Amino acid sequence: CFFFLMIRRPPRSTQSRSSAASDVYKRQVSTQSTWGQFQEMKYILLVAIFALAVCNQPPVWPNQWQATFKETNVYLFLRGENTGTYYYDWTNRNTRLDRDNGKFDRYCGSVHKFQDTPCTHFVTEGKRYLHFPEKNDCCYCCDSAHGCDVLKPDWLSAAQYTGNSRQDGIEVESWTIQGLQKNIYYNTADERRIPFGIDQQPNNKVFYNLGSYQDSIADPSVFRLPEICRPENTCPTFSVCTPLRD
Repeated sequence: CFFFLMIRRPPRSTQSRSSAASDVYKRQVSTQSTWGQFQEMKYILLVAIFALAVCNQPPVWPNQWQATFKETNVYLFLRGENTGTYYYDWTNRNTRLDRDNGKFDRYCGSVHKFQDTPCTHFVTEGKRYLHFPEKNDCCYCCDSAHGCDVLKPDWLSAAQYTGNSRQDGIEVESWTIQGLQKNIYYNTADERRIPFGIDQQPNNKVFYNLGSYQDSIADPSVFRLPEICRPENTCPTFSVCTPLRD
């Protein structure tokens, strides 16, 4: 967050007067100058307070955006690198999350355990589905009543600002918010405040590719559910979805 102020310098010289009149004039100028400087400093202070207040307001997501990402997962001695694409559409209450490999995702990995296979999260009409395109499989996981809904644009409203830093040469703001785990969220430190990444401690980090970011959905059909995704096809009993449905 940056702001700039232009400070006006007082005049360096005054008109020539007679000696007596000059003394009176100088006292008036001095008084006026002191009062003017006081007013100017008060203005600067108010602007600075306002700027700090604005800077410390948590970011709000645009109603629509999409970006590719890189992901790192760490579970004990296991480490997995992943790539994918995130699609967010609050306007129509849709989310799609594509992972090139769902093995380390706590949802997908609990359905097809220890298997390297792509997995997509669809959240639409208040329901979350897990789709495995290579296996021609899809199961219903959970619904909005159990926390499986689309994130609201202001989901960071309770986040605490923790400072600015440079990530991969980019100036970013960082915010901390508690969920099932401690989450550290990053956005670019400019007027657009583009989503940059999220560290879901202690085992998941996602960083978005800024070059792929769009504040709209290029193809709305990406949210269309595959025909095999139906509410009656629930995810297996021994998946993380089962307690979420109960």
